[in-house]
Amino acid sequence: MNKKHLLLDYSLAFLLSLTVLLVSFFSTKIAASKEAKDDLFYYGEQISQTYRDESDKEKTLMEFSKIHSLRVSLFDMDANLILEINPLKKEAAEENRKEELEANAGSYYEKDSLTLGCPVLYYVKKTASCYIRVGFPRSEVERNANAVLLYGSIALVLVDAAYFGYRYWGYSKTMRKIEGEVSQLRAVLNEGALPPTSDSLEALDQSIHDVALNLEDKMDSLQKESLKVDYILDSMEEGLIVLDSEGKVILINKYALKTLSLKKEDAYNKPYPYLLLGDAFDSKREEAIEKGEAEFDLARKGAIYQCCLSQIPLDWLEPSQKEGLGVLILDVTEQRRSEKWKRDFFQNASHELKTPLTAIIGYSELLTCNMIPEEKEKEKALETILSESKRMKKVLNDMLALSRLESELGDRNAEWINGKEAISEIVSSLSILAKEKNVTIELDAEPMQIRMAREDFDQLTRNIIANAIFYNKIGGKVKITLTPSFFRCEDTGIGIEEKYQARIFERFFRVDKGRSRKDGGTGLGLAIVKHICLHYGFSIHLDSHLQEGSTFTIAFRPNK
Repeated sequence: MNKKHLLLDYSLAFLLSLTVLLVSFFSTKIAASKEAKDDLFYYGEQISQTYRDESDKEKTLMEFSKIHSLRVSLFDMDANLILEINPLKKEAAEENRKEELEANAGSYYEKDSLTLGCPVLYYVKKTASCYIRVGFPRSEVERNANAVLLYGSIALVLVDAAYFGYRYWGYSKTMRKIEGEVSQLRAVLNEGALPPTSDSLEALDQSIHDVALNLEDKMDSLQKESLKVDYILDSMEEGLIVLDSEGKVILINKYALKTLSLKKEDAYNKPYPYLLLGDAFDSKREEAIEKGEAEFDLARKGAIYQCCLSQIPLDWLEPSQKEGLGVLILDVTEQRRSEKWKRDFFQNASHELKTPLTAIIGYSELLTCNMIPEEKEKEKALETILSESKRMKKVLNDMLALSRLESELGDRNAEWINGKEAISEIVSSLSILAKEKNVTIELDAEPMQIRMAREDFDQLTRNIIANAIFYNKIGGKVKITLTPSFFRCEDTGIGIEEKYQARIFERFFRVDKGRSRKDGGTGLGLAIVKHICLHYGFSIHLDSHLQEGSTFTIAFRPNK
């Protein structure tokens, strides 16, 4: 809308008001004319009943001269004036009225009165003895209509002026408000002040249109930036949660939602208890607010997550916001397991080394102090020292081998090995142990080549074959099969209970601890086997039944 539209609006309102005024005027005029005619008819009837002859002249004059603005004229049958009553109290003008009276008897008509000097509405009633003519000046008949026209015109001017003023005031107020808002938008968009324009909404509309286009571009840019931020956050391999000063979730990425088994609508803009982080989070949250940071471990679905809490500023979100809380969720499952494995490893290693060291130190002190007088006892002590030293050396060697395997450094001097020859040498070296245990070894080896460190191939197969001999029955049997695709060792030994089968590859784990130590086992052999398989990408499978025996199968990765 502009001033032209405002004037058009005012003109339409004026025309509407004028139409109402004119309709009211003419309606009032028509109604007044009808009312005047009814009154004239009534007065004509009354006069005809009052005036009979000359004797009633005074009575008629007295009675009807009291009626305001009423003109009464009585004529005999020859149209001679008998009686005249008029508002101006003038003598009736001389004129020939016979034709007029005869022509209008019983009807209404209007003419300019020579006596009153103005138009008069007449009604003529003819009786047996006279003509009765009654009339009202037209000005009197239309007095109410003229009053409606006069006062209506005044009201029309006042109302229309008030309407125009109100509309113009509203228009100006709207213009100022819109200009202010557009100026604010331009300031936000760094477009400078609103350029001077005429007092027209078209110019303002154009400015709004320009601002809207710029704002749309800005919104598109912000949306793209928001999508980028969401993509980056959702691509993180850590969970991220941001809480505002009231503890509501204002940011949460996909990793955190997945870790906590939540949907975004179940967490976003909700109080932090909806995250279901447990009671530990409540206390750590208070600690982070007080000290600036805190952390705790969270267990979910068999995994362990470290939750790191720290205070972060939120003025980037809203200037009035105080500091919020950032929560970083890290998967530390392997780290915690590794820490536990290390603790268990050192605990078990110290225990495994403590036993032979105790024996070695004890017998050494006895020999040093000459507290063993007999030669046989001395020889026995020396044999024990030697045996325990060898055992300790084996434990240390296995620990070093396991450490080397876990470090996964390089290709461990890999070379092409003749598998058939290598396995034959290993079986030959273990034949003495097999004879001592009265165990028969059957070897079925196909010609094959495999690329790996010779030491690793030796430990991989030797540990499994040695265990098959150690844990076999007297008169038992060990069958060894080697092909280009797999190595298999079957024994008829004591077998392994199902509840222990998942743990036999753990460090220092023994099903029968007493028998293992007696046979010189360290509890690290199968752990070494597992790490060799992991390093070379081999798979290992165990099939064991108690008192029936065990079968270890290692599937090789195809040579490249």
